[in-house]
Amino acid sequence: MKKQTRKQKRKQKQKILIKKSIRIIILILAIIVIYNIVKGISQENEDEELIQAFAQNSKILETVEKSQFAKVSRYIVYGTHFNIEGSINLPEDTVPIQNVEVIAKNISGEEIVIDSEYTYNNNMVEFTTLDKINTGLNLETLQETDYYILLKISYSNEEEKYYSLENDTEYGEIDYYTLTRNNSNNKIYINFSKAQDIPFLGFNVTKSKLPENVYDIVIDPGHGGNDGGAVSGNHIEADIVLDCALDLKEKLEDIGLKVLVTRDGTESKEEYTANNMYDEDGRVTLANKSGAKLLISLHLNSNEAKLSVGGTEVYAPTNSNLDFAKTLATNIVNTANTNYSQMETYKEADGVYVREIDISKRAGSVAYNSSSYKGIFDSIPYLYIIRETGGIATGAYVDGSTPGYSENKYRNSNVGVESYLIELGYMNVRSDLNNILRNSDLYVEAIANSVNEFYGIK
Repeated sequence: MKKQTRKQKRKQKQKILIKKSIRIIILILAIIVIYNIVKGISQENEDEELIQAFAQNSKILETVEKSQFAKVSRYIVYGTHFNIEGSINLPEDTVPIQNVEVIAKNISGEEIVIDSEYTYNNNMVEFTTLDKINTGLNLETLQETDYYILLKISYSNEEEKYYSLENDTEYGEIDYYTLTRNNSNNKIYINFSKAQDIPFLGFNVTKSKLPENVYDIVIDPGHGGNDGGAVSGNHIEADIVLDCALDLKEKLEDIGLKVLVTRDGTESKEEYTANNMYDEDGRVTLANKSGAKLLISLHLNSNEAKLSVGGTEVYAPTNSNLDFAKTLATNIVNTANTNYSQMETYKEADGVYVREIDISKRAGSVAYNSSSYKGIFDSIPYLYIIRETGGIATGAYVDGSTPGYSENKYRNSNVGVESYLIELGYMNVRSDLNNILRNSDLYVEAIANSVNEFYGIK
C-alpha cells in the first residue's frame, strides 16, 4: 500500500476540516431557522392570548351598542401620540345629537377624552382626532391595564351611547414602546379584534424592556459621505454636526435614553450618497425601522447673502403642535449664547419654521407618484428627513420610480417618527460659526435638556 505524502495528508485534513466546518455552519443555520420559527410562533401565541384576554373582558363591551359600530378609516401613531378618524351611520329616527367624543376607556371604567371634532349630516357622523399630527391620545401617559377606544355620543334626551370601532383600513396591529424612564418601558399592543360578534379596538399596556432593534430617539447628523454640506474655509458642515451628534448621543444616553445615530463617520464617500438614503442601511430607512419616537437632524445653514447676523432655526413638521420646537429654539438661544434667526420666510414663532412643499410642483419632486400618494393633509413638509420619516402622517411619497433613488418602504406606514431639523447657525456668518466651534457643548446641552424637560425623562 502506497504511503501518503505529507502534502496528501495535509489536503486530507483540510477536506475533513472543511466538511466539519460545513456541518457546523449548517447546524448553526438550522438552529437560527428553528429559533426564528419558535420565536414567531411564541409571538403569535402571545398576541392571540392578548386578543382572548380582551374578548373575555366583557364588562366594557356589554356597555356598547350591539347592532351599530363606527368604522375607522384611518389610525396613526406619530411620535408619542395616537390619532384616529372614521364615521358611523345612525338610524333616521335618531334624536338630535349634542356631542360626539372619542374616548379611551379602561377596564375599571375610567375614561380619557381625546380631543376630537365631528360633523353630522344626513344621519352620518364623521369624527377625527387629527387636529395636529403630534397631539391626540398621549401613549406615554397610559397606565398598565387594558383600554378600549370607543365613540361616545350624547343625545338631546340626555342619553349617552357608546359605540365600538371596526377596522375599515388596510392596517393591522401596532407594537408601541414608551420612552425609557428610570430604565423602564411599557409596551402598548394596539389591535383590532372581535368578541361576542362585536368588533373593537383595544390597547394592552404592560411593562416591557425595549427589544434590541427598538430605540427611543434617532440623531441624524446632516450630510456625510460624498456630501460635505456647507463649507467655510477649512470647516465642513458634515464634520461639525457629526461631532455635535456624537456628543448629543452621549448626553441623552446619560439620562437613560437608547439612541441611534444615522451615521458615525465611518461611512465611505463612494457608498454614502444622497441617492441611497432609502436603502436598507440608509439614513431614512434606519430612522423608520428604529421604533423611535423622536428624530433630531443637525445641520448648519449657509446662503449667498452677506449676513451680519445669523441665528438658530428649528424646522418642525407640517400640521403639528409646535411646543417642542419652541422649547428647542428657546433653550438653544438661552444656553448657547446665540440668537433666533432673522429670516421671516416660513417663520411660525421665534426660531421656529415650517416649510411646506409647493403642491403645484409636487409632481416634479423626487420619486413622486400620484397613484401612491396617501398623505393625510394637502400640505406636506418640504424637508425630506421630516417628510419621509413620518409615513402617511407627513405625506411621505418616495416610491422608487425615479432612476437612481430606491424606494422608501415605509412611505405608507401608519407609524411615524416625530422629526425636527435644527439649523444650529450660519456658516457664512463669522460670529455664528465661531460660537458653534467654541461652544458646541452648549448647543448639545440645550438640545439634551429640551428632550429631558419636554418628555419628562429624568
